Amino acid sequence: MTNQQKTSVAEQIDQMMQRVALGVFLVAVAYAISTLEYFVSAQTKDILDIVSRVLGIFILILVFPKFLKFVILRRNNREACREPEGFVVEMFNQATGKAFQFTFIFLITLEFVSKGFLADLPGVFFVKATISFSLAFFSLTFFYLNRGRNDSEPDDNFVNGENT
Repeated sequence: MTNQQKTSVAEQIDQMMQRVALGVFLVAVAYAISTLEYFVSAQTKDILDIVSRVLGIFILILVFPKFLKFVILRRNNREACREPEGFVVEMFNQATGKAFQFTFIFLITLEFVSKGFLADLPGVFFVKATISFSLAFFSLTFFYLNRGRNDSEPDDNFVNGENT
């Protein structure tokens, strides 16, 4: 039996969500790169465009295989995939909520900054900056919540209230 067959449905969903979070961070980087085009020369803009396209291909290579595995798993085992209850799923949901909250704070801040310093930039710049911020905040929050987690160790290492 291979290692892939030994992993549970919850573990496979957790792995997919971790890859998605990494992919989301890379998408945020791609959007951040596209916001730089308003501040650089035409030659640098062409280089940034190439970097952004390469990054997009890398995102597909990184995320698509796990996503495809999940779709196949879900198709073959609908009951097990109905309600994934895992630690990573909870972190994913928490990170989504935090990103939503802080996007509004970012938008309010951006409104004040845009009036004084960035008034001559087009609206698409602000849309890209907001998307980049929101996606980066989500993925970084997810990684922060996931820090120090080691799947090889059991979660319950406590005996009589003490860590063993």
